[in-house]
Amino acid sequence: MYKSIFTRLLATYLLLTILVTGSLAMLLSHGFKRYIFMEKDRVLSAAALKVESVVDRYYQGELSQNELQIALDNLGYITDSTIYALKVDKTTLYNSQNRQLEAELAEGYLLEDLQKILEGENIYRKKLFSKILDTEVVFKGTPLRVDQQIIGAVLIFSPLSEITTYLVKINSLIAGTALAAIIISFFFIFITAARISRPIREMERAARQLAAGEAAQDLAVHTGDELERLADSFNYMKKQLESTENMRREFIGNVSHDLRTPLTSINGFVQGMLDGLVQPAQYHKYLSLMQDETQRLMRLTGDILELAKIQSGNIKLNKKAISIRDTLEKIVGSAGLAQGLNNNITITIDCDPQLQVQADPDRFRQIVGNIISNALRFTENVGSVAVQVREQKEWVEFIIKDTGAGINQEDLPYIFERFYRGDKSRRGQEGTGLGLCIVKNLVDLHGGYIRAESRAGV
Repeated sequence: MYKSIFTRLLATYLLLTILVTGSLAMLLSHGFKRYIFMEKDRVLSAAALKVESVVDRYYQGELSQNELQIALDNLGYITDSTIYALKVDKTTLYNSQNRQLEAELAEGYLLEDLQKILEGENIYRKKLFSKILDTEVVFKGTPLRVDQQIIGAVLIFSPLSEITTYLVKINSLIAGTALAAIIISFFFIFITAARISRPIREMERAARQLAAGEAAQDLAVHTGDELERLADSFNYMKKQLESTENMRREFIGNVSHDLRTPLTSINGFVQGMLDGLVQPAQYHKYLSLMQDETQRLMRLTGDILELAKIQSGNIKLNKKAISIRDTLEKIVGSAGLAQGLNNNITITIDCDPQLQVQADPDRFRQIVGNIISNALRFTENVGSVAVQVREQKEWVEFIIKDTGAGINQEDLPYIFERFYRGDKSRRGQEGTGLGLCIVKNLVDLHGGYIRAESRAGV
């Protein structure tokens, strides 16, 4: 089932908030409960010490038995507890025939605690059921000492209901606060999830428009984070796709024109021969023209196939050491480039005869030959093309200069892109816009780098 990123973000963050808030609420509740019982233990321990002090005064003769009882009652009232000061020893406690103590307290399970108290231990139990008080209580038991001697035990019973009521109030407050925090967090999470997912939804919508061939507006995302950079990348991609699409359409138009023109010429010549409009004596002339048009078609289709082969990754380079000077002289001396010499265009080569480069010989000739051919094509009848080769630390730098028409600044960034052709009015002199794209792909394949510097008229 399809789930939006908004739903996932909202559910994930909300679940995480509930878990964290719930855990904190439980920890706070446990902490308060522990603190309350520790505080109760402290109060009852202080009361036990006070009882021991009052009993000591009784044995010193400072208080009567009635005054002792009044003092214990008052102390019990202050601490909201019932206090017993028992004079008992181990012999009396262990005498199975003596059950007066058990009968008075009606708490048979206290005998085990009394044994420990008479041995000097302090006993604190957070929850016991008292038959005397008929309720659950907090129990505190301490040794009763007079003149540093244990003569009995101090037993304190405090009702648990007060503590329970207090804990219920605290837990209600914690739960209410946690619920309020979750509700407030929900709104912040909702806004954050919407803020994160909105640009993604906009990118999805724009991507669908592009896929459908429709125009899409630039995304305006100003979050200052990865989403903004992603939107910028999307906008850049969209512009590149639009530029490529425009060049593709232009390329199709150019190729259609370049294909139609020679095909129309060839068809006209053939039709003329078939209709008898061309005399047999002129067959050689028109067949030569048909051959030129056919070769033009072959060059066009060859460039298209060559670029497709390079970009498909099916080309494997056979690199070897190449003598640069000898190779350049062969390129310049080839039939296609030598035509530049007939137009009073001089070609100079400035290169150390000993300099070599590691490259595929055929592809190297294709790279340099294509650039020099372009230089000759756009150089007027009187001009020059200079080839300079310089040895760098880890590179060999080739500089090819011409005195031709130059390139407009608005065209310069795109001349290595496929299908691109500048100055559309000079269609007769330009190719299909694939030559320099092929060159750049071959240079990249060698691990090299190519760039152009020019301006119109220079």
